[in-house]
Amino acid sequence: MNQYMKKTVLAVLVAVVALCAVSAQGDKEKGVAQDEPIVLCSADNTYGISTDPELQDSITEMIKRKTGVTVSPIVPPLASYKDKLATLINSGDIPDVFGISQAMVQIPQLVARGQVYDMTDFIKNSAVLNEKVDASLFKTPDTDGRYYFVPYNYPKAKGIFLRKDVMEKYGITLSAMPTTEEFRTEMKKLAGSGITPFTFPKWVDNFQFFYNSFGAWGGVYKKDGKFVDGFQTPEMKEALAYLHQLYLDGILNKEFITTENNQMREKTYTGQSASDIDYLTNYINYVQQTAATGNSTDMQIVYGLRGPKGDGGSLNEATQVAFMMSAKTKQPEKAFKVIETIVTDPELYAAFFGVGVEGKHYTLDADGHIQATDKARNSGYKYTLNYLSDSFNTYDLDNMGFKINEDLKRGIRDQKAIISASSKYLGPNHSADVPVGISDEYDRVSPSIKSTRESIATKIIVGTVTVDQGMEEYANFWKSIGGPKILDQLNNAK
Repeated sequence: MNQYMKKTVLAVLVAVVALCAVSAQGDKEKGVAQDEPIVLCSADNTYGISTDPELQDSITEMIKRKTGVTVSPIVPPLASYKDKLATLINSGDIPDVFGISQAMVQIPQLVARGQVYDMTDFIKNSAVLNEKVDASLFKTPDTDGRYYFVPYNYPKAKGIFLRKDVMEKYGITLSAMPTTEEFRTEMKKLAGSGITPFTFPKWVDNFQFFYNSFGAWGGVYKKDGKFVDGFQTPEMKEALAYLHQLYLDGILNKEFITTENNQMREKTYTGQSASDIDYLTNYINYVQQTAATGNSTDMQIVYGLRGPKGDGGSLNEATQVAFMMSAKTKQPEKAFKVIETIVTDPELYAAFFGVGVEGKHYTLDADGHIQATDKARNSGYKYTLNYLSDSFNTYDLDNMGFKINEDLKRGIRDQKAIISASSKYLGPNHSADVPVGISDEYDRVSPSIKSTRESIATKIIVGTVTVDQGMEEYANFWKSIGGPKILDQLNNAK
């Protein structure tokens, strides 16, 4: 190399170093450190399904390997996740990336408060998301045409899982879509058996499954072209009276107010309960877990109950789970990269939502089947394969990197068939009927409307108040928040 070339190379290197220094200084001026991690918040039924810090680190390492982004995780227990996330958000210390459930309800609220990042351009420019995720899934709930969330699996629906061994033993006959009276009559056959007929969790919004049977909707929605408060309708009174009767009959578990989802499932897995309500995408878990507890059985799926006027259908949660980004994130490109990769990378998705990391969460036995490591087992790890049917990714059941026995393969294929069949039994979903921004008053008070509605519904069902007393209490609340004015604003918005 001659002297001139040496000087030229040296000059270029100096320029590059100077440019990097200016870029780094610019980042510092924006308040962004070069290696500042992305804070990712997700419940412990994800992130490798383990509470052990070392195992969670293995997921963090995989995310960095796949994205080049350093992640700092917050992984609260599922039972307290919603409260923990709300505390973070309300304190202003919003994680860069966070997962949400009840997305149809939460997304409009978070958007209205300006707490989440508008990902419209990122999503529209993401080749991999556009390839794998149907564009319509980014549009519901409607947020004035802007995209603030990325769903991480197909839209969800819930139905009743009923143990077939219990059905056979007690002569219970129920179809995929029985009437409300058939359900009540048949489940009463378990009276005095020591088996709880129907176990329900404390999440009162799940009662929409029964509201559907009476043509009722728990919330403000559009009926015959006009916004109404669905809780103050004759149909809702009928629905709540029916649920109260199930409670009196002993069909509905008496302790539902305190029952967590995992407790509900465990009772059904072990045969202490004949049935429960759950996501149809969890069928494979029932196949696995009833076998694991020594109480193996197939499950009858009850997609919905037909009410007196022929109404009914599954609990249609549409976009139920999703990732969002903080409006305050200082590194939106990196935050979005984390979301995009978790959702669309088959290996990372499987580790994050299903089986964890080989060599950390599990090893393979001589036949190639998954065996939890001691560390994973001691941290509550229970791998799940439902991701094989509800992920946007495609998986070959015969080439998974681990063996799946033929019963599980059958279960996974049955689950896909159940999900496919569910489309003709879907109940309504009016969660997105009220777009954000039509009524500032409604956007502000909608969380209290939901909590009050659910509190009063619970009191009616357990008999603390009569249906009429509960409806009067709600009507007084509705007036106190200016409910009639809110409906006027919604119906007269231009």
